[in-house]
Amino acid sequence: MTILILINIVKVVLFLFFLMTGTKIISGKMADEFKRFGLPSFFNFLTGAFEIVGAIGMLIGIWVPIVALLAGLLLGGTMLAAALTLIVLARDPFKKAIPALVLFVLSIGISCYHIF
Repeated sequence: MTILILINIVKVVLFLFFLMTGTKIISGKMADEFKRFGLPSFFNFLTGAFEIVGAIGMLIGIWVPIVALLAGLLLGGTMLAAALTLIVLARDPFKKAIPALVLFVLSIGISCYHIF
């Protein structure tokens, strides 16, 4: 398996994951979590929109690499903010931030692949 195939598989996985979670966030199903963090309600829409736009960017990025680079930066930044929110604002244990940090690494990894 070539590295390009592996990169494209990661893009599809990120597309599917962020499309589902972004839709869930925009639908308001995670509104209680955002309240728990002390964030204003518009963060539901903003975060969900970032995830959906980033997800679509990952899919388009299979054919247009610069779009994948930008989508990776958007999603990576969103996941870093999510991890910090869990650790700093919510004061959750570090282990709760691990999924967001894994998604951060995968997203930034896609961007790095397209930079170099």
